Amino acid sequence: MIKKFLARNIDAYSSILEVRDHSNTKKISMSQQELRGSTRIAIIDDEKFKAYNNLTTYGYNIKELPDITSLDQVVGFDIILCDLMGVGQNFDSSIGGASIIREIKENYPTKFVIAYSGARGNSAEANAAKRYADEFIKKDEEITKWVEKLDRAIEFSSDPYQRWLVTRQGLIDHEVDIRRIVELESAYVEAIKNHDQDFSKVKKMLETIDIGGNAKGIVQSLIASAIYSIIFAS
Repeated sequence: MIKKFLARNIDAYSSILEVRDHSNTKKISMSQQELRGSTRIAIIDDEKFKAYNNLTTYGYNIKELPDITSLDQVVGFDIILCDLMGVGQNFDSSIGGASIIREIKENYPTKFVIAYSGARGNSAEANAAKRYADEFIKKDEEITKWVEKLDRAIEFSSDPYQRWLVTRQGLIDHEVDIRRIVELESAYVEAIKNHDQDFSKVKKMLETIDIGGNAKGIVQSLIASAIYSIIFAS
């Protein structure tokens, strides 16, 4: 497999920069309201989320989860809002929701996670969450601030270039051979350019190359995202 890789000219591989340029010239045709309704968002909170009604009025597609026992419960969501108190009992109860956030970001780094809390911002749970979450917000923040952060999360989630950069870093963190990363990147870029929503080449590659289960899960989570139906519809 290594000899096969070395035998090919590096120019034969597609670079993620091609996706960046492609994204810059071909913007998503959906309106902001349509994007909000098409992006699946999970809220993990043991209490009724006070901003839920307001946010759904703004058009966000939100599902409430009282707590989770397994990461499998958030696989189908691209954006996750997580309270810090009263949840995370099945992970590390000493830091509450921060333990859920840590596990999500380690296993599914392309999921955009927003931590929130009604407690003080310098609590042990908040400090732990800020190390892992993409954003942090106070639970009682004005609705305009929530909208601002969610729209920023949707912007990231619908950008195949940014999502791959995070995926690539996750693979590097899992010490995946750089040659395997280049091959996966090339297959991913070709799928984006060809609007291959099945990511056939990427899936086939995952079946044949030797990378760890956690690293394989990162790529599988990336290509399983429903957000590509939005990207490819443009």
